[in-house]
Amino acid sequence: MLDHVRYYIANFYVMLGIAGLLLGGHWVWLGSLGVLVAVLIGDMILGEDTNIRNLKYPWIADLALYLHVPLTIVLYGVFAWRLQIGFGSLPNLSELVLYGGSILSVALLSAFPNLPILHELMHRRHWFPRALNSIGGTFFGDPNSDIAHIHVHHVHVGTPKDSDTPYRGETVYHFVFRATWGRYKEGFKIERERLRRKGHSIWHWSSRILWAVLMLATVIGYFYWMAGLTGLVVVIITLFIAKLTIEAFNYTQHYGLIRIEGKPFESRHTWEHDTFFVRAGAVEITTHSDHHKDPYMPFYELKPSDAPKMPSIVLCFLASLIPSFWFKKIVIPRIKYWDQHLASPEERIMASKANRRAGWPDFAQENMEKYSV
Repeated sequence: MLDHVRYYIANFYVMLGIAGLLLGGHWVWLGSLGVLVAVLIGDMILGEDTNIRNLKYPWIADLALYLHVPLTIVLYGVFAWRLQIGFGSLPNLSELVLYGGSILSVALLSAFPNLPILHELMHRRHWFPRALNSIGGTFFGDPNSDIAHIHVHHVHVGTPKDSDTPYRGETVYHFVFRATWGRYKEGFKIERERLRRKGHSIWHWSSRILWAVLMLATVIGYFYWMAGLTGLVVVIITLFIAKLTIEAFNYTQHYGLIRIEGKPFESRHTWEHDTFFVRAGAVEITTHSDHHKDPYMPFYELKPSDAPKMPSIVLCFLASLIPSFWFKKIVIPRIKYWDQHLASPEERIMASKANRRAGWPDFAQENMEKYSV
């Protein structure tokens, strides 16, 4: 039964955020520091989790996905209420700290576990989960994130055509803006072309661009109605930080990996983060290889593979904020192994060029020279 209910931990994270906002004071940090610390410590204690799930009643696990979007709406509703009643009578330092805690908690929960759950819903074949994905995506400022994800990322992953694949030497601070712009631009272009083929403009009633604008306007307008100009400014900042946080988590999934355009996806083309709390809270998306091989495979059927491994994605997220530590301690040792042991001959040639552009040693060439002696 544990395999069925473990995914409700994602709902629990959101409820922690709601509770923190309701309690007020320094409890508003519960949804950010509380969740990050709990997941990080939990994964450090339990370590690697490569178990295969066995669900006799998949609908029990699925229910957690469908509960999530209403909970996220409640989270934002309570956030608006908290802004309406305020944090104090004067804009002193303590009040600013509480504003910051509230914004970071809501923004983080809009990324984790929000994005992994919406990611699962966007890959479902039925219109209802896909509609929930769009509604949920409003809370990180991108109701149409699935368009670029499905039509670009899954086709071009690991190649320069994929804005979600970080190149070697790229810091998270550069990537989050490049990936954000790339996803918006690709989604707009694809949707505009779909409508053009039907003889419609982007403002036709069936346009997802139009509906995205309306949903975002509804959320922002609600905060303005509840908390005036303060609410409007705060929710825009929150959505912006949430979007950047999402891309910062994405940063760790394919960092520096290389695939030849047109070649089949293999397990070596993604990193996996196989730790207990991350796998549960992110509804298995960190067992990433299986998902790219079959995007329609339900999350509870995804299995850890022989893909190269990263530590807990929460640890990677935090480490990436300090680029020198991220490169030296986490990325470069794993990239070196990938170049020397996992890359195909064609990929090794591209890896050598990528390493030179990044100012890194030519790991792939070192390996070739060793075998030529």
